Amino acid sequence: MGKRDVLTDSLTNNRALKNYNCWIYENIKPALGKTIIEIGCGLGAIIDFIYGKDNQITGVDISDEYIKFLKMRYRQHKNIKIIKSDILDLPEKVKKNFYDTVVMINVLEHIKDDDKAIKIIRRILKKGGKIALMVPAFNLLLGPLDKNVGHYRRYNKKQLKELLIRNNFEIKEMYYMNLVGFFGWLINMKILKMKHTPKNQSYVFDRFVVPFLKVIEKWIKPPVGQSIIAIAIKK
Repeated sequence: MGKRDVLTDSLTNNRALKNYNCWIYENIKPALGKTIIEIGCGLGAIIDFIYGKDNQITGVDISDEYIKFLKMRYRQHKNIKIIKSDILDLPEKVKKNFYDTVVMINVLEHIKDDDKAIKIIRRILKKGGKIALMVPAFNLLLGPLDKNVGHYRRYNKKQLKELLIRNNFEIKEMYYMNLVGFFGWLINMKILKMKHTPKNQSYVFDRFVVPFLKVIEKWIKPPVGQSIIAIAIKK
């Protein structure tokens, strides 16, 4: 199975995790404005939560397969625009200084030159606009699945903070998310050397663990997590 097949399989599985995707949405919700662009929107798992009558959403992905799916899915939503683009081509395809919010969920780690990607994000944001990021945490957890889906790296808070600050973003929030996922990933990918997350395991996590975990982490941010959530403002 190639990288694209593994990635598609992973995205399809993740799209079905309604509780988990809602949890992600609740974490980035404070950053959302009226004009939103999601870069690397995949199969629309997050768009399903963020679109509404009062906002304008642009979904961007590089996959012909995903773009076809999204255009069909959102064909009746006039406030959702779907475009095919690599992030490096965005300045030619979308307006500069236009968006209130850029959303990137598990995308930045796929981009070899993440510094250049952040510069482009800054270019398309309004002054005072926000970036809402979710990235996988800790190179300690880097395993076969990361390689299979095309991850160049995982991050810690220091690395991500430095990346944003040197590109003239002001950090508003940054914290680790999903303590249980940290240990699950450690066991699955580093000890058991799995190349994918078992579907039944993901289902149990989404159905029975996430509803409790998100309440706990809302009040007590964990010292480690499977992911990092970051919200930053363009100066």
